[in-house]
Amino acid sequence: MFVTGSRAEYDILHPVIQAVSNSSTLKPELVVTGSHLAPIFGLTVKEVEADGFHVVAKIDNLLASDSDAARAKSAAIQLQGLVDVVAHRRPDFLVVVGDREEAITVALTGGYLDVPVVHIAGGDTADDFNIDNSIRHAVTKLAHLHMTASAGSADRVARLGEEPWRIHQVGAPGLDRLVEEPIIDLPCIWQMMNVAPVEGPFLVMIQHPLLPEMDDAERQMKATLDAVVATGLPVFISSPNSDPGNHAMSRLLSEYSNKHTQLTAYKNLSRAVFVNLMRNASALVGNSSCGIIEAPLLKLPTVNVGSRQVGREHGGNVEFVDYDAPAIEAAVMRAVFDEAYRADVGKAENPYGDGTAGQKICDAMLRETDRRKLLQKRNTF
Repeated sequence: MFVTGSRAEYDILHPVIQAVSNSSTLKPELVVTGSHLAPIFGLTVKEVEADGFHVVAKIDNLLASDSDAARAKSAAIQLQGLVDVVAHRRPDFLVVVGDREEAITVALTGGYLDVPVVHIAGGDTADDFNIDNSIRHAVTKLAHLHMTASAGSADRVARLGEEPWRIHQVGAPGLDRLVEEPIIDLPCIWQMMNVAPVEGPFLVMIQHPLLPEMDDAERQMKATLDAVVATGLPVFISSPNSDPGNHAMSRLLSEYSNKHTQLTAYKNLSRAVFVNLMRNASALVGNSSCGIIEAPLLKLPTVNVGSRQVGREHGGNVEFVDYDAPAIEAAVMRAVFDEAYRADVGKAENPYGDGTAGQKICDAMLRETDRRKLLQKRNTF
């Protein structure tokens, strides 16, 4: 049973779901929740259903609020719904990725209902003081199998006291879809997006709020928007995620995109369009993990703005800058026009694997057939 709460996280899970679907031993079931079911975030459950996987439950848990309390209450609603679904269906494994509400609710549900939890991307760390970091490590202590994205993450999971046989360094499954997605040329991309063709370099921007800095989210978004406008380059901008602070950021994005024709804002793009837009972009700007994990595989320079992702393991494609418009602008111009810098980015190694994680995760689940052994957790510290 795979639990997915957002479009970005579903794209990471997809290669694993596909590998399980191709297996003769396992079969996938999906629980869809979180922002997938919210029209304001594009109602992306439709895209999950279009992929043809078996959706066994939809848990509508998001409260229509932009507060930190609402996020915690939404997680509680999700936990209650998930317990009911898992108690009824009793899957062999619960699979979840990352560090958001779904990760902790899945881990708690599996722990209390004796269902082995497979956690993808445990052991990652950042110095942005966001709750996601604590959630990620808490899930590691509750989960039964750890599918880590890098050698550093595998080492951190081991240092948290997890038994070595539970830890599998597989890479980041989000890279699988980058490798597998067919190439679409730019004229077709512009038609699919229903936008005027762009000649020359362009940017992709993805910026999300940070819980400890939620009251400053609007100013932070303004700094980045002012910077990309100042470059004069066309910019394609994703809506922020559902974390507290997103309402102010979304309002500001709408205001800027209406005022500046070089800016194109969107809620969601199909995976085919998004991947091919990234393949052709000159730089990625903002604070998305996409710049840390996926962009190095595409040799895409990334300007990471602010404290989100700071301290996270990364390749040589990332430059970190503060919420300062001139500094952001300077970093973007370097990323786009400095040929020596772009050549260095082209040589950068990606610490997150080579795009073969989905099958590795499926194979690890197929090998672990001793349910009693899985559920009896021992610490090694």
